[in-house]
Formats: sequence, structure tokens, C-alpha cells
Amino acid sequence: MILQPKEKLKKLRKAKYTQAIFSELVAMDQSQYNRREKGRISITDDEWERFAKVLKVDVENIKELDVPLVNITHNHGENDHSINGYEIKVSVPKNIFDIFHNKLDTLITLMSKNYEK
Repeated sequence: MILQPKEKLKKLRKAKYTQAIFSELVAMDQSQYNRREKGRISITDDEWERFAKVLKVDVENIKELDVPLVNITHNHGENDHSINGYEIKVSVPKNIFDIFHNKLDTLITLMSKNYEK
């Protein structure tokens, strides 16, 4: 599963510490911290608390939800025999159609104005 990168956390962390120093301060291997910041591993509530404490901010200032961007699952047949298939799920925001609708409305309005000229 690939999650969204943690941009708020990364921005605040980079303003104060390198990944190497920050990972030491939160008692975590740098590669493990890197995976969390990049969205490759979920961040637990306890970890969010530790990160916020070291950064001297409220958790709400850095915490971002773990929204899966891509979920790739290997399909298995009966009795755990592989059937050589993969299922790929891509998650999009729940309001994606509203976003598209608004953008299309804006585009239609702009095109209409240009057409009238």
C-alpha cells in the first residue's frame, strides 16, 4: 500500500532537523522514519505524539491522515496457490466528482466568453 507523503511533518522537520538527527530524537531508525514521512508506512498515534513533542508543536499541526493512494494486492487461489494476478486499487478523494464538476463549469464559462467575442 502506498500512502500520501506527510508534507506538513516534512516541512516542519526540515525547518529544524535533518532526517538523521530527527530520527535519533524520536528513537527510530532513519530508514524507518523515512518510510513514514514518504507515506510507505502508517504512522501510529504514539509516533505522531513523539514527533510533535520533538518539534514542539501540537499534533494537529503535523498530523495527516493515512489515505491510501495505491493499494496493490497479490491474488491467491484456493489453498494458497498463486493464480499470478494482482489487484490494483487507486483511491481518490470522495469529492472528486464535485472537483471535476466545478472545473468543468469554470472551463465552460471561459469558453463561452471567448466564443461570444
